[in-house]
Amino acid sequence: MHNKEIKKYKLDIKDIKSNFFHFTKYSNLDSIADKGLLPKICFHAMSLEDTKKVFFVEGLDNLLILFDCWIHVCGKYPLIPGMFTLGTKIMRYKWFPKSIINLYFKYTEINKLHRFVAYKYFDNFLKKYVLLNVNIKEKIDFSFDDIDQIKAKKYPKEYLIKGGYSLRYSDLETIKMDRWNLHTFTNHGINKSKIKLCYINNSYKMIDILYFSLNNTKLSIEDICPDLYKYLKSRKYL
Repeated sequence: MHNKEIKKYKLDIKDIKSNFFHFTKYSNLDSIADKGLLPKICFHAMSLEDTKKVFFVEGLDNLLILFDCWIHVCGKYPLIPGMFTLGTKIMRYKWFPKSIINLYFKYTEINKLHRFVAYKYFDNFLKKYVLLNVNIKEKIDFSFDDIDQIKAKKYPKEYLIKGGYSLRYSDLETIKMDRWNLHTFTNHGINKSKIKLCYINNSYKMIDILYFSLNNTKLSIEDICPDLYKYLKSRKYL
């Protein structure tokens, strides 16, 4: 790795269940070494999130769960520009015909192009992203009792599930964050001194961290993370 300002963090078996992790593009490391992680709303979440934050997960098990959610969401993402933002708005209105929304979700399940795009997106993610250990503290940087702003928008439960909030790992009886989808307090960033670049077996590659996570998890990937499982089988990673 060319970046020497960010300290390094060797992953260990304890990280399967504990500690906090954030992923980012490799190309962002110089900026992070200089400014830390700044709170923001990413482009795809503009119509979903209301305030700027830094997102992270607790433990590598929850990283696998987040990967499952990402692949699922990418497989549902409209291929027509602007349709995602429109869809997130109309799904909240009771007057909009549910039959149209259900038809779209059904279409994404049988249309192979959506799965192809989702898998290519994750291929690219594994090549271009790295994992960061963030040394943050509850009640100082975040609260486990904080609100998930997407849950709080009162989408019908069935659409939250279709949109990635699987009942296998999401609590939809509360609007609190799940531990695979945590975030800092609003407008709260993470100082560069609290950030370390993760590696395993002398590798910083996300694919090697994925292998480490899979080899040490006690999760049933096929049952808990079915979309990730299908991806891994398609790429012969399992």
